[in-house]
Amino acid sequence: MIRALEWIGLHAKPVLLASLFVIPLLPLPHGAFLPLLPVIIALLIGLPLSRLDLASILSDLADPRFLPALLAGICLFQIAATVGLTGLGGLVGLGSATLLMIACFMASPVLSAAPGIALLMGYDARLTLYWMLASSLLSPLMIPLALGLSGVALPIEPARIAMNVAAVLAAGVAIGVGLRRVIGPVRIAAEGKAMDGAGALVMIAFLLPISDGVAEEIWADPGLALRLAGLALMLNLGGNLLVRSVALRFFAPGRAKALGLAFGNRNIGLLLAALPPDPVFSLFVALAQIPIYASPLILRFLDRKEEAI
Repeated sequence: MIRALEWIGLHAKPVLLASLFVIPLLPLPHGAFLPLLPVIIALLIGLPLSRLDLASILSDLADPRFLPALLAGICLFQIAATVGLTGLGGLVGLGSATLLMIACFMASPVLSAAPGIALLMGYDARLTLYWMLASSLLSPLMIPLALGLSGVALPIEPARIAMNVAAVLAAGVAIGVGLRRVIGPVRIAAEGKAMDGAGALVMIAFLLPISDGVAEEIWADPGLALRLAGLALMLNLGGNLLVRSVALRFFAPGRAKALGLAFGNRNIGLLLAALPPDPVFSLFVALAQIPIYASPLILRFLDRKEEAI
């Protein structure tokens, strides 16, 4: 079992990319995996947390020299960006469904896998880790606040969203703390590749509920699918490149690129678990995985071009 997980961990990138295109084509029973979505999201949060000394990191986050700037950045990335982009979208005449997708994307915390991507790319992984952790822990407050201030039409009340997000987050933290106590930090550190493999399997499992009916939706309205894929690419990669180009004027390249990565890669699956089921929103979340899974390849190509100039 450990050897199989290690193999998957060593080949995680091609395995994840292949699963992204294979799973939507599988003849899976409709709706069978949707009830498991909150559990899978909790696992996506919990597995990375199990590899961290949470008490030590929380102590670092409480540093008064660091905490105010981090909180200001989270408010800027989640609240200000949500209000600003939805306001701009309203001015250009975007529909309510599109505005809701933009609001949910921008209100979401940083993707749990972002620190690993930052480490792989040679960016400031420590900053990305702290930003991911702080934005995730604050998400029961930040998400409903950002969505409420945006003025977009919500399918449920912000208070209910806060409760649903808090429940999934609490389950994820409990899983992370529980795994660290049961397995032990020494063994977790020693079995790094196996943990990578377990994480990749959970990411593949995440594709099962969000891919439910995706192939049919794409065939039924390929134009809609293309527009949603374009929106996901613009928010992820476009936001990433915009933020890092601005941040490069003020910070070192590793930190500036980490900020771009954090801005463009969001855990929107948390909102999928918190909101009532909606096929178009599910399709958007599914298509939003493409730039996430492909981002290491895209960013490596762009970084090499910048270094060659």
